[in-house]
Amino acid sequence: MATNWGLNHRYRDASPETPRWLYFGDLDGSGDVGLIEAYFNRSLRQIVPSRGLLEVRAALPFLQARVATFEAYGSASLEELYGERLTGLSRLEVNTSATLMFLNRGDHFEARPLPAEAQWSPAFGVSVGDLDGDGHEDVFLSQNFFAVTPEGTRLDAGRGLWLRGDGRGGLRPVPGQDSGLLVYGEQRGCALGDFDRDGRVDLVVTQNGADTKLFRNLRARPGWRIRLAGPAGNPAGFGAVLRLGDGAHWGPARAVLGGSGYWSLEGAVQVMNLGAEARQLEVRWPGGRRTVIALPAGAREVVVGFEGLIQADRANGI
Repeated sequence: MATNWGLNHRYRDASPETPRWLYFGDLDGSGDVGLIEAYFNRSLRQIVPSRGLLEVRAALPFLQARVATFEAYGSASLEELYGERLTGLSRLEVNTSATLMFLNRGDHFEARPLPAEAQWSPAFGVSVGDLDGDGHEDVFLSQNFFAVTPEGTRLDAGRGLWLRGDGRGGLRPVPGQDSGLLVYGEQRGCALGDFDRDGRVDLVVTQNGADTKLFRNLRARPGWRIRLAGPAGNPAGFGAVLRLGDGAHWGPARAVLGGSGYWSLEGAVQVMNLGAEARQLEVRWPGGRRTVIALPAGAREVVVGFEGLIQADRANGI
């Protein structure tokens, strides 16, 4: 998952055919880094600046001697405006601002834009987990950005977005009025964890200058609570990959991460579900070691180490 600015802002037209560019470097010999935003103008058939004359001239006063009117600025190319000052500048290219999912196809990754609702506002935090307990991985995105330039408008069309996975690479938006996930501020970090230890994954969302929100999951099908007991130096088993199986087939892979999304860390206990079909747990540890255990009948929580099952709990937690 790669979050981005979405497709509901002034730069949404960036594409491989018509990219946006950012030039940066010492433009006026002061030693400071200056920035030039540019794009290809189809009418003029040349690369032109994105920002308006007043804004650019305030930051780069030397342009006063090069262009005196808005008409002249509006018809000038980047080369005509900056000339030799472009020499030696670095350049970055943007060919999409969409929030994307990259599907691993074995020998390459396939980029796939997320649904329209994910593109209505910039996305920052991203969490992956089984929010409804159906055995398929879902996605939550934290959204919005308010600190825009004076001539811009707030990017505030998001209220936090749950995308329900179908297990085949498809993601479908769940409306906030159905999910109960409604956050209207500048959402930033987000993390999943079973805060009340009921076998359902809960969600916490931080905001810039507003309350942190904790959403308790009430309707998901309860799943297995799985904790790893890793080696010294990595007791939480960061880098391991977990799968539930029925003895013949394995469910989705879940990576245990030491940090994810936007300045966030998911809960150490992984909540996973495969319904009544769950019979086994596979753990692939960092370095390649593989541990497979049979899930104890009647238990809902397990602690697993290198050598296998350490503890199973049938009651109130580990």
